[in-house]
Amino acid sequence: MPACMMLQRSLRRTRRLCLRVQLFSPDRRQAVASITKIDLPAKSANSTNITNVNVNVNDSDHHIRVNTEFQKQEVDTPAQGHFGVIFHPIRKLLSGWPASQIPDTSGRRYPDCIKLPTTMAEPAPASAGTAVQLRPKLSELAAQISANAKIVEDYIEAQGLPYPSFATDGPSNFPIPENAETAKIHEARQELLTASKRIYDLATGPNEYLRWLVWNYNDVSTLHVVTAFDIPNIVPLDGDISYAEIGKQCNVPELKIRRVLRLAMTNRIFYEPRHGYVAHTAASKLLRDDLMMRNWISYNTDDLAPASLKVVEALQKWPESGETSETAFALANGGESLFQFLGTRPERAKRFGTAMSAFSTGQGYAVEHLVNGYDWDKLPKDATIVDVGGATGFVSVELAKTHPDFKFVVEDKVKAQLDLGEAQLEEALKPRFEYRVHDFFTEQPVKDADVYLIRWCMHNWSDKYALIMLKSLVPALKNGSKVIINELALPEPNTSNPWAERRIRTLDMVMMMCLNALEREEGDWERLFAEADPRFRFDGVKQPPGCLMNIVEATFVAE
Repeated sequence: MPACMMLQRSLRRTRRLCLRVQLFSPDRRQAVASITKIDLPAKSANSTNITNVNVNVNDSDHHIRVNTEFQKQEVDTPAQGHFGVIFHPIRKLLSGWPASQIPDTSGRRYPDCIKLPTTMAEPAPASAGTAVQLRPKLSELAAQISANAKIVEDYIEAQGLPYPSFATDGPSNFPIPENAETAKIHEARQELLTASKRIYDLATGPNEYLRWLVWNYNDVSTLHVVTAFDIPNIVPLDGDISYAEIGKQCNVPELKIRRVLRLAMTNRIFYEPRHGYVAHTAASKLLRDDLMMRNWISYNTDDLAPASLKVVEALQKWPESGETSETAFALANGGESLFQFLGTRPERAKRFGTAMSAFSTGQGYAVEHLVNGYDWDKLPKDATIVDVGGATGFVSVELAKTHPDFKFVVEDKVKAQLDLGEAQLEEALKPRFEYRVHDFFTEQPVKDADVYLIRWCMHNWSDKYALIMLKSLVPALKNGSKVIINELALPEPNTSNPWAERRIRTLDMVMMMCLNALEREEGDWERLFAEADPRFRFDGVKQPPGCLMNIVEATFVAE
């Protein structure tokens, strides 16, 4: 497509064009810090004659890569964000230029006029897009680590926050709060994590990396032993205890206990303050004091780890299935689906519930991101919110605290969850809350609500059942009713921080293994709404700052 055509099409929607220029080292392997931003005003909404840009950069010989970003509103300055090959969905990679016409002398200017290409280049293939990831330099990664560590450390010191530590008196969570004001600090933290992992991998080398990667199951095994024998409660919170005494209380030979714990210590779970004795770290202390974390570990080691060995068999046996009973988990548990398994084992079900609480309250998943990350004020002042599959209604409770006129209907199939939520509800909130037993695969009984909120439900189901959930809402919807889904939206590869992307894709793998379900990309969400009913207007996906989850929104437009 000619560039002018793309510009014309985009500039009908915006009055400004933000162009970003990124400089690369001569081998094209690593971006350097020198970046120029140019904000181009469009003379009219139909302007098409932007053909060149003046770029003055004082730097040494580098390659140049240009991106354009079309903004959705008229603004005087370009939107803040990452540069270069970290793509945004509305950012188009145009081209790369060789350095042949750039003077070799350090300090000279780049050509005053860089012409845009006459045809739109195709997006770079994955191999090109990940070149910086695959060929980093140790020294450059070290510099990134140092720079981002300083940003994080300076904030901690300036705010008087506790310093990160694995000592028993250290904070159990990373000490910087998650909110809009600290978004840039957490961005630096994510970059710190990513660069640290990359420098470790690079210094290890592909051969050793793979050799040891497959042995990570031993880390899970040590956690299993530690929790199964309740060793965190055997080790005193203050002081230490001998391996011999731990073995005696566990009824396991000292030699075997010592071998297990010394491997666990390489992951900072316990430490050996003097030869032959064991003491707590902040991590092992969590396994002693935090029931949700302890249950999270046990749920994964007892219930999920055996299923992980059945993924290949499940893919071979049921490659196209979306049924919960045709999964790796079912193969590992006598044909029972996860929900059937939990339904006949009350203690496991209770543990599962607290494990999910540990997960959903972790950093990046807190309810506050939904409460603060969506414009609830655009709804009617006395809006009715139906919390579909809402368990105890804890999400609605948090939302009710900030919107005193909203009314809430909390629905769940499990009456015990609703009873617990109603019993715990603050007296002042009770007039605005109603609790109803409802199966979200059946027709929605609450008609004409302003919002139908679904959080952490649809990712438990394949598309077949997700469509049933959405279609079950339709008879209840009025013109303008909104469906808000608070779940994950998988990023396009190489468009987000790799550390965050790995966590999301790990969860996606777990959903396939356990339920034949999935985490969805933005396009998957849009397709689901379109298939459920053409009257749904897909309003897009938003990710609040610092949040791993997304807010998916659609509006029902009655014919």
